[in-house]
Amino acid sequence: MDRTLTPEVPVKGAAQAAQPWKSFLLVVAGNAGLILLIVLLDRVYGIDYWNIVRDPNAIAGQPAYFGFYSGMGSVLWLVAGATTLFAAGCLRHAGAPDRRRLLLFLGGLFCMIAGLDDLFMLHEQSYRIGIPEKLVMAVYALFLMAVAAAAYPVFRNTNWIYFAAALLCLGTSALVDMADLALSGAVLIEETLKFTGIAFLAAYLVSLAAAAMAAALGRRSL
Repeated sequence: MDRTLTPEVPVKGAAQAAQPWKSFLLVVAGNAGLILLIVLLDRVYGIDYWNIVRDPNAIAGQPAYFGFYSGMGSVLWLVAGATTLFAAGCLRHAGAPDRRRLLLFLGGLFCMIAGLDDLFMLHEQSYRIGIPEKLVMAVYALFLMAVAAAAYPVFRNTNWIYFAAALLCLGTSALVDMADLALSGAVLIEETLKFTGIAFLAAYLVSLAAAAMAAALGRRSL
C-alpha cells in the first residue's frame, strides 16, 4: 500500500475542521458586539433598548403594511448589493481578468449603501450631524456616475437597457424629491420612479453578476 500521502491527510483534515470554528466565532463576536452596543445605548445614552430591538411598526403601534413599498425597495437594494459584491469577491479570488469586476464592486457597494440609507433614513437625518441633505444626495449622484463610468467599457456586452432605465428613473425621482412639489400625487410619482429605478438597477447588476460567474466557470465569456 502506498503511504506517501498519509502525512498530508491529517493536516488537510485539521485545516478543514478548523475553518468552521473561525466562522462560528466570527458570528458569535458580531452578535456580541451588537448586544454590547444595544446595552451601551440603553445605559449610557438613555435610548430604551425596547425601541431598538422591536419592529418599527410594532413600536409605533401601526399596521404591518406601513412602509411596505419602501421596505421592498430596501430589500431590492440589499439583495442586489450582496449578490453583486459576492460575485466581485469570487472573481477576485479566482484571479481571472474580467472587465466587469470593477463595475460589480462599485455597483454592489452603491446598492448596499443606498439600501442602508433607505432602511435607516440616513440622508433625511444627516442634518443632525451638520451635513446638508442635498450634499449627501450630490455624493450619491457622483457615486452613481462612477458606477456608470465603470460600466462604459463593457456597456454593449451587457443588458444596458436596464442600466439606462435605472439611471433615468432614479435621476427623475431625485429631481422630483428636491423640487418638493406641492402637488397631489407627487410623493407617489417620486416613490414609484425610485422603486422602478431600483428594480432595473438590481436586474442589471444581478444579471451581470450571473454572467460574470458563468464566465469564471468557463461556460461563457464576455
